[in-house]
Formats: sequence, structure tokens, C-alpha cells
Amino acid sequence: MRRTVSLSAAIAGVFAIALASSWSSVASSAHAAPASGVVLNGPSGYSQQTDAWVSTLGVKWVRVFVSWAAAEPDRGDLSPAQMGGIEAGLRTLPAHTKVLVDVLDTPQWESGSSNPLDPPSNPADYANFMGKLAKRMGNRVSAYEVWNEEDASAFWATGANPQQYAALMRATYPVVKRANKDATVVLGGLTGNDWEFLQQLYRYGIKGYFDAVGVHTDTACNIKSPYEYEWSAPHSRLISRWSFLGYRSVYAVERAHGDNKPIWMTELGWSTYPGECNIGAWAGQKAGGVNTVTQATYLRQAYHCLAQNPYVKVAIWFGLQDLAEENETRADFGLIDTALQPTSAFSALSVYSHQGDTLHEPCGDFHGPSITIARPTQGEHVHGDMTVAVAASDPFGVTRITLETDNHDHVRTFTSHLGLPTFKVRWWWWDAKRLPAGRHVFWVLAVDDRGNTSRRSIVIWRTG
Repeated sequence: MRRTVSLSAAIAGVFAIALASSWSSVASSAHAAPASGVVLNGPSGYSQQTDAWVSTLGVKWVRVFVSWAAAEPDRGDLSPAQMGGIEAGLRTLPAHTKVLVDVLDTPQWESGSSNPLDPPSNPADYANFMGKLAKRMGNRVSAYEVWNEEDASAFWATGANPQQYAALMRATYPVVKRANKDATVVLGGLTGNDWEFLQQLYRYGIKGYFDAVGVHTDTACNIKSPYEYEWSAPHSRLISRWSFLGYRSVYAVERAHGDNKPIWMTELGWSTYPGECNIGAWAGQKAGGVNTVTQATYLRQAYHCLAQNPYVKVAIWFGLQDLAEENETRADFGLIDTALQPTSAFSALSVYSHQGDTLHEPCGDFHGPSITIARPTQGEHVHGDMTVAVAASDPFGVTRITLETDNHDHVRTFTSHLGLPTFKVRWWWWDAKRLPAGRHVFWVLAVDDRGNTSRRSIVIWRTG
């Protein structure tokens, strides 16, 4: 049955509720804090050294990649070397560490293409391999992620195709569940909280075919704090997919479709690449990364934000090690540097893993500006024209002040494209004498640079 209510309106409404609940949950964030994890991405691979690092970090999860192309080089024939290597690697991990396996790369025999990032021609082939893998791994693997960043051509070479990917999920989910009913099947990590792609997936019947939604916030050349955010569009109440906090919009899309699956942030991170951004839309226009101290600060802030939202269950840092590649912004996200020394971020994640969220501060500014009304004063009797003197202050800048009366009848709007920390308005309201005699409510509305709004009112009396 076709919806008769605007989906965007429904999402915005759910987001407003989720946002309010996120603030009310600050006091109990220690109980809601997501389990920590790390992606095993570096040259050390599975080793005693890796085992020691993971043990010291105290993370609950590790995420590893498995190449379908390498593990099943010929149809129906699993590579003994590859499968044995996966099993041996899992045995090296500290006891009680949970494992998330991300499976990607299509064999040439399946797709007919030499590019392993071309999607499977037949979703059943991928599902069949995933079923064999889940059966063989048993309880050594707790979760399976279906592909990786399928909404981007970097990993879905033919271009994002929600219909194709939804078909892959629908084929894979029941097969993995038959092989291991306790395994969590994660919708492949969406690039930059891509709630719009998820919205499209629902149109192709994805509901009921995943246990968690994977999101990735380690986007190229991101140098902003997780507390900073932008709305997805003017007058929207959905956070941009490119802001760390955009995972809240992903959840809002779920709720708008009657779903309530947890969010798993299967990649988060900030690069410490010291050069200029050399990848993505910002190439050549900004720094490629942050310093190591800032990286550690952002890690703590990120986990603090996630702890405010109990629907976020797992958060996995990308990745364990810096890579040796040069001139590559994506190489320097590691907790261990290329000299195999732990970074400040390593210590920060270890503290979180062992002690939980230790920060006590707001995550992002979702409050409107503070408003001061100097003139008129509360209860003032107005005989003719009236002096208006108001001010609004906000650390992110005030862009608009609007004056209203009674039932929010518009009087005048003042704007500043500069986003002033304190926006002052002094105005002679010559038309105030047109107000009918009696009691009136005088309103001041102020809007900050992020679109957050606040209101304040006083009562005035029109006499004479």
C-alpha cells in the first residue's frame, strides 16, 4: 500500500524524537556505551604482536576482511590455504574477542570480470559462499558484514545500485542464519552515514534481511570534530551524511520505515596524514589529516557521542596500524604508527575500552542562541512608537533575529550572513502604535548558523 504521508516529514519527526531522547540519555550513557573494536588492517596481520596490541587495547571486537575471490578461486572449491589461514588467524586473538568478518571481492568465474570489485552477477553465488563460511567458522565468528561501502564506486565498481545490493542482502541473510542462527548479519558499511542509500534500500524490500546497519565515518580528509555537524539541506532536520553525527539520520530513516535495528559503526577514524588532502571532493583544498593529539581527542569525543544513543551497539576504529603507502590520505588512520609505536589514540581507545565513556560535556550544539531583551521591558506600557533593543548570542554565530507579536504575527526580520557570535538589534518600531489597546506578547526568535532556533517572550501593554 502506497504511503500517503511525506516520507521526509516522517523522518524529520522521528529524528526530532530521537534527538530529544539522545539528550535525556546523557546521564545514563555509561550503560548505553557501544562496545569498542578495531579493524585488523595492517601489515602485521594475524600475529603474536597483533594479539598483544588487541589485548592491551581491551577492545571487545575485531573486524577482518575476507576475500571471496581468494577463498573460492574456482566455483565450489574453497582454498585450503586461505581458509586455513583465516582459522589460524582467529586462533591468535585474545580469548573472548568477538569477530566481525566483512566479505567482499567477486571471483572472476562468477562475474566474468577481472575486477574483484564488480558486484556478483548472481546473488545466490555470494550467499552460497557466505553460508559455507558461516558453517565452517561456527561460533568463532560472531557477525558477518555483507560487502563494504556498496554505495560507492570505489567498492561497487559499476556504481551504487540499491536494487542490486538489496537483492544481495535478501539472498545472503537467510543462508547465513541457517548456517549460524546466532550470527549477526550486518548491512555493509555505508559511506559517510549514507541514510539516503538506506532509504532507497527499503524501497527494494530490505526490511527483515539484516540485524544491524553498518556505517562508516572515516571519510577522506575529515578534520572536523565529531561534535561539529551540518544539516543535509536548508530547513532540514536531518544531519548530513558527511558529518559524524549523521548516524542519527540513519536511525531516523529506520524508524520512519517502522524498523529498529541497531547501528554498528564498523569504521570510524581520523587520519593523521601530514600533507594536503589528495583524495575526494576536497583534494587540494584542505589539510589531509589532523595531528596525533587531535586524533586522540576526536576518538574520545566520538565514543562520547555514540554513548548518548543506546541504539549504537558496536563502534570499531579503522584501523589498528598505519600503512606504509606514501602520498595517500587513507594510510594514516592507525593506532600503531609505521615504526610500530602506539599513538595517543591507542591510549585513548584503551581507556575507553576499560573504563567506558569518561567525558561529561555536550555532544554537538543543538540548542538555539541565548536571547536578551533590553527594550521593551516586561510589563511595559507602550503609548506610541517603541524602541526595540534585543541581542542573541551563540558560539557558532547568530544568523537571524525575528520579532513577532501574540500568535507569532511577523513584525520584522534582521539577518546577518556573517554569523555573529553576538547579534545586536536596536530598532525604532514606529508602527507599534497600530497595536490594539490591551495586553500583548512580544516575541524574539533567534536562529544560529546550524539552524537551531530559540524563542523568548515578554508581556507588554498597549495604552492610549
